[in-house]
Amino acid sequence: MLLTSCGDKVTGGPGTAEPTANATNSIPGSASSPVPSGGPVACVDWVLFETPQDQYDKAAVVLIGKSVGEVGETTIYGSKATTHLVDVEQVLKGNPGERNLRISSMPQTCSGSESYLDGDPLDTGQRVIIFATKQGGEWFTMTPAQGVLPFPQGSELPFH
Repeated sequence: MLLTSCGDKVTGGPGTAEPTANATNSIPGSASSPVPSGGPVACVDWVLFETPQDQYDKAAVVLIGKSVGEVGETTIYGSKATTHLVDVEQVLKGNPGERNLRISSMPQTCSGSESYLDGDPLDTGQRVIIFATKQGGEWFTMTPAQGVLPFPQGSELPFH
């Protein structure tokens, strides 16, 4: 189940890759607010999938591809997300409809001004498996930590 430390509107639930709460106004200077001035903030704890098969089962789209570069940014749950143009080599699940697809890396939340404390997972020139979901008409990796898996040439798929 997903939890939040500063929100009140239920949007997801057990077994989903959706957070359980959306943004609300935080109390300025409160211990739970990463934004000193208050304002809309979502502090989302994401579901942790036990296996890549679990990720595959919950994703709207699963594909093999490679980011060919950043093409902008967007905002989700009050955090900045970097958008990449992904050269899609193979679609394994779903129908994203494009060979070159715009996908944003789901940011970590409640981390202050840093959207990617461990680095942007799509900011790599390497071949990867991407587990994606559509949010507000845009594609995002499913979670900040488990939306992208390295997938070098010759590797076997970690799911069926």
